[in-house]
Formats: sequence, C-alpha cells, structure tokens
Amino acid sequence: MLAFVVSLILTLCLGLVAAGRKTPAAQTFFWLMVSLSIWTGCYILELSSVTESGKRFWLIAKYLGAAPAPVVWFLFSLYATSREAWLNRTVRVALTGWVLLTLGIVWTNSAHHLMWMSMHVEAGQPELQVHHGPFFWAYAAAIYAFILTSVALFFNFYRTTQPLFRRQGLLLTLGGFAPLAGRMSEDLFGLDLLPRVDEVVFFFLLSGIFFALALFRYNTLRVVPIAHHTVIHNIRAGIVVLDPGDHIIDLNPFARELFGPTSKDMIGARLPDVLPSLMPAAMGRETLDDVTFVRDGVQAHFSLHRSPIPGPAGRLNGHALVLFDITARREAERQLEVQAQTDALTGVTNRRRFLELAETQVQDEGGRCAVLMLDIDRFKTINDTHGHAAGDQVLRETARACRSSLGPSALFARYGGEEFVALLSEVTPHEAELAAGALRAAVEALRLEHEGRQVPVTLSIGAAVYEGTPHDSLERCMRRADAALYASKANGRNQVTVAPAGVPVAGLAS
Repeated sequence: MLAFVVSLILTLCLGLVAAGRKTPAAQTFFWLMVSLSIWTGCYILELSSVTESGKRFWLIAKYLGAAPAPVVWFLFSLYATSREAWLNRTVRVALTGWVLLTLGIVWTNSAHHLMWMSMHVEAGQPELQVHHGPFFWAYAAAIYAFILTSVALFFNFYRTTQPLFRRQGLLLTLGGFAPLAGRMSEDLFGLDLLPRVDEVVFFFLLSGIFFALALFRYNTLRVVPIAHHTVIHNIRAGIVVLDPGDHIIDLNPFARELFGPTSKDMIGARLPDVLPSLMPAAMGRETLDDVTFVRDGVQAHFSLHRSPIPGPAGRLNGHALVLFDITARREAERQLEVQAQTDALTGVTNRRRFLELAETQVQDEGGRCAVLMLDIDRFKTINDTHGHAAGDQVLRETARACRSSLGPSALFARYGGEEFVALLSEVTPHEAELAAGALRAAVEALRLEHEGRQVPVTLSIGAAVYEGTPHDSLERCMRRADAALYASKANGRNQVTVAPAGVPVAGLAS
C-alpha cells in the first residue's frame, strides 16, 4: 500500500496548492485532486480491510471520487486549453446527470446488479474480487471517452501553442494518459501490469508526478494560456478579415456591433461595396488611418490599422482590418483644444486664437471689416471697492452681454485684463459705430449687484475700419482702434470713438 499512500499524499498536496489560485482551471484542478484523493484513500482502506463487509463498504465509497473524477478531469482539460465555450447548459446538465446516475447505480447495486454481478474475497488477493455488470462497461467507456478527449485537447494544444505552454501541454497529456494506459492494459489486452491491485489507482501516482512538474516547473495554474479565438471574441476592437479578393470572410462581435444589423449581410460581400471608407488607396501593405462612424446617432472615431496576411511562397492570403475606438481620445483632444483657445474666466475666445482667426478672415474675405476695442471703465476701482469676486462677475457679465449683442457671426475675444476685442465683417464705418453703440448700451443696461451693493458698469469703445489697401493690415487697424479707445477714455469714458479713415494713430491719440 506504500505506493498508494505516496500517491494520496501527492494528490492532497497538489490540491492544497491549487486551492489558493483563483482561475477556473486552478479551481477545477483542485476538485480533480479531491476526487482522486477520495478514490485513492478509499482504495487504500479497501486493501487494508480484513473483512469482506469492510472491503464492500470501501469499494462502494471510493466511487464518491471515482464517479466525478473523469468528468472533472475533462472539465480541467477544457479550462486549461481555453475550451470552456463547450460548456453550454446542455453539456453541464449531461455531465452532472452522468455523475449522479453512476453514484445511484453503485449505491443501489444490490437491487439490480448493474455495476457488479457478484463480489467475494479470494485468498491471497488484497482487493475484493468482482464480476462486472453491464453498467460497469458503460462507466469504463465513459472514462475512455473523457480521458481520450482530454488527451486529444492537450495534444492539439501542445501542437499549436507557444513553447512555454507546449511543455505544459505535453506534461498534462502524459499525466492524463497514464491512468488510461493502466486501465486499457487490463480491460482491452488482459495485461495485468500490477498483479493483485488496481493499476488505475497506482498510475495516479505517475499522473501526480507529471502534474507536479507542470505545476511547479512551468507554472501551469499561474500562467494560464488564453486561446486566440477568446481574445478576438472579447476584445473591444473591431476585426474584419478579408480574402485576397477583398471579400469579407469574418467579423468579430465588436465589429458586428459597430456595423449594426447590416453586418449579417456583409459576410461574402466585397469591402468596397459595403464599407468603402475602410478601403485604402492601395492594399498589400500596412496602413494606419482614422475613420468615423455614426453609432446610435452619435459620431464615433476609430483608428484603422490594415495589415496584409502573408501566405506561403510570398503570396497574399488577405488582409486583417483592426478598428480601435478613439472617440474618448478625440473628445479629450477637442476639449484641450477648446481650453487652449478659450478664456477660462469668461468663456469667450482668448487673444491668441482671436488673432489667428481674425488674420485668416481678413485675408480670405479681402473686403471691409471693422475692429472694436472695448475697455471696462474704472475696473480697478470696481476691484478695490467691491473685491476681486465682483470684478470677475463684471468680466463675465460684460462678455455675455457683448456676445449676445454682436451675434454669432462676429469674432469676439478677451484681449487681456478688462479689455475685449471684436471683429465685424463687411461693415461700413457707420455700421461699425452703430454696432459699438449697441455694445456700450447693452453693458450700461446691466444691473449688477454684489453682496447687496450695486456695481455700475460702462464701456469705452474705439472702432477702426480695415480698408483693404496694400498699405493697410490687421495690426495697423487694431492700433487705430486702440488709439480711438484711448480717445473715448480721454473724452469722458462710456462712449464710442470711430477712427476716421486716413488719420494716423498719432493724430487720434492727441
């Protein structure tokens, strides 16, 4: 019994190691070791019993491990090779039903003798001698089916996976085949490798050694392989596979979700016919582009990576298109761009962005436009009297009133401090003066309060018209408007001054 005791200790130790791991493969391996330990432990007690009734009891008890062990070993092989998708509801019910059926027949054998037709003790034989009933051969066939399927899975895994996992697959294959070899040698060929004891239980020791090597040498339960199909099925990126003729031959679930109900009709269709936006100028090489789709009425942005799929002898087998959702990144970039172009306090365009837009607009339109320079009167006094919080409120409300008065076609920005600037397109000096007057009146009409105290606000405005001559420029026009602004302040504030055409800046300032 010493070999079986060693085997029992080994399976118990392996089960304890697996108990601390949280992967499905590790948890299934734990229950496999529990089943094998029950099987081996009860067999040891059967061998050590000195009465026929004792041997009968432990023979039946060992099926608490022997009935579920082949099923659990099969489950372990599915999880270890990433084939858990096989375990649908029907398969789970069938496997559970088989274990319960086996246990039921074993425990009620005396009523029908389907498992054992007879049992007796024979001199010189440590285990109970039995004549098998018809269900035993069904049970033996099920063991062969479960273990052979597991061996096939491990062999295919060994053949197709990376080198590290290949070694795991080989050791697990050998460990799984060892008990099967012991059972087949006796059941199929009548070869009793270990007289007077059950070879299958003995070969658990050999399996345990292979399992231990896989577990401790190659981290089988810590470094768990993930099948490529599992990655492709669950990755949050669209994958489209094309044949050499640009026909769509596969779409992963994310791509089907992206393309919507029409995706079911895309298989077999040519990419240029159904998704022309995904076609590059020339196929056969790697490309990277950005594409846009509308999903649920919202625009979504994707990075599109096209890669050729090489075949033998340098032939092209097709292309793989991978779509990564970059909508969040694009939105973040847009918000950063808006922040870089916007005055944080008032929410209007900042000075740098205004100058960029105004220069472009002046060059593109080439016609008459006007620049308005606006300054809040006695802003320092507002800050000193009412505090900086009141000053911030004045800036915000002034910007809001001006923006509302100008309308969406005008450029309007905070120029710095308490100063604002506006660019009006296609206006005459008189129209510019009217627009400036409307701004001044809108701000003067504000009724602002801070902590129960009135905060009067007025604007001084200078206006200048861009003449569009070779000698004029936006910069010169803004300098004239600024000089006109200072003239408004010098003449008593809360008024509009329009720089007359042809008058130099120095003349306005005086």
